[in-house]
Amino acid sequence: MARARRLRDATRLLEGLLWAIVAGSVAAIGSVHPWAYVPLWIACLTAALVFVFRALTSSALRRSLGRHLVAFHLSGRWLVLDPAPEYENQGWSFDLRRPAFTSAPLLWPGIAFLAWVLLQLAPFPPSFRPATVSFPDTRRGLAFVASLLALHLAAAAVFDERAARVRFRRFVAGLGLALALVALFQAASGAQRIYGLFAPLERGTLFGPFVNRNHFAGYMLMVAFTSFGLLARAWRRYRRHVGERPNLRRRLVALSTAEGVGLLYAVTPSVAAVAALVATTSRGALVAFVAGLVLAGLGVWRRSAGVPAWALAAAFVVMALSWFGLERVDIRFNEAAGDAPGRTAVWKDSLARMNGRWLSGTGFNTFGLSMSHTRPWILPVGATPWPAEVDSAVRAGEWPGTRALTQLPSLSWYREAHNDYLQTLVETGVPGLLVALWAAAAALAAVRRDPWLLAAVAAVLMHSFVDFDLQIPAIPVLLVCLVAMRPEGGLR
Repeated sequence: MARARRLRDATRLLEGLLWAIVAGSVAAIGSVHPWAYVPLWIACLTAALVFVFRALTSSALRRSLGRHLVAFHLSGRWLVLDPAPEYENQGWSFDLRRPAFTSAPLLWPGIAFLAWVLLQLAPFPPSFRPATVSFPDTRRGLAFVASLLALHLAAAAVFDERAARVRFRRFVAGLGLALALVALFQAASGAQRIYGLFAPLERGTLFGPFVNRNHFAGYMLMVAFTSFGLLARAWRRYRRHVGERPNLRRRLVALSTAEGVGLLYAVTPSVAAVAALVATTSRGALVAFVAGLVLAGLGVWRRSAGVPAWALAAAFVVMALSWFGLERVDIRFNEAAGDAPGRTAVWKDSLARMNGRWLSGTGFNTFGLSMSHTRPWILPVGATPWPAEVDSAVRAGEWPGTRALTQLPSLSWYREAHNDYLQTLVETGVPGLLVALWAAAAALAAVRRDPWLLAAVAAVLMHSFVDFDLQIPAIPVLLVCLVAMRPEGGLR
């Protein structure tokens, strides 16, 4: 009995930690600043430790009771083995027939990527220097990947339970509703500070708790499609309740029933998420959203009679566009021709500066240093020496100089490639890119049976072709949790 209680408490604690990490990572301004790194790592490590404790407790309980479905009696005083579905006094339950350590879609790609990054940190002869150009930066990137993998494994264990998957979807929809309301209020009031306190270096780009509207849009891509999944379920329940060929009166009366109220609750976060996404006018995110909507539509096409849920989602998009005005969106897309040369110039320059590092890369998490920074020239004898601060930085192994692109002389340096796949190639070489593509394929394969989860994951991966969503910690935190979810039946 004591082991069963510990198992129950560990399961509830693990689910609570999962929610706290997802919400905390986005509330901490996307966790993009150094002060948020260590708390995020500690939280993910704590989740991993609870996951291991839960698995060990489950194994011990299985050895004692055997492979059964174990449930608490409502009184909490004894356990019931393999209770019948109609058993009314069943409390919290756990299936001991499942393996204690649940496999996760990103387990092996994650381990392979971690191993490759560790090789970049290892000193090899003849120089006995690591392959990375910055040991501290690569080590920090390694900590993030390890934390995300630990979180992914913990999430896969939590989502073994169907009820936990449903609760997490509702949590994400509720979190998205709160983020959307904050972002829309900021847009309406012209706020220039996050939470009224923090002013980003780049003015006019903040949106919600993110310093850049494109990253907020990337986050809302996942939130919107997750909300649409709940909307699809609520819509199906409502349609079953009203029956075939209902008249208007029957439809309106049905809105006062449990199914109708559930539909209204599902509509609210969906509308808010789409409205906030459109308000960002992020071109890449809007294109990815439309592509994801088409992908979800293809997934549910002709699977049910009547109006499919994806058509409702499309109606919300049209409503949001008409609300914020097509002119604003049109202006943003007209600016694409002027912005595109900048990104393509960065991409070409990055590939041109690989300098024989196609196999090893420059080191994970070193793009900004290796591509935009440089060491000062070695001065000839008798020349005026560099200033003391520059000379000391060079002696410390730092790269204090910056370089400008010939095509973009106004850009003195760039920190990201605005293409996560290209940046992965530069930092980890061809092997690292292949492992990253393996992880992306594994993620899509894991959610392919759920059209809304598939759209959520695919949309972020598509947006990463023109931005750096996966470098904003809050975004991969939610992404690895969604990938860990098994496809949920009835969400079409």
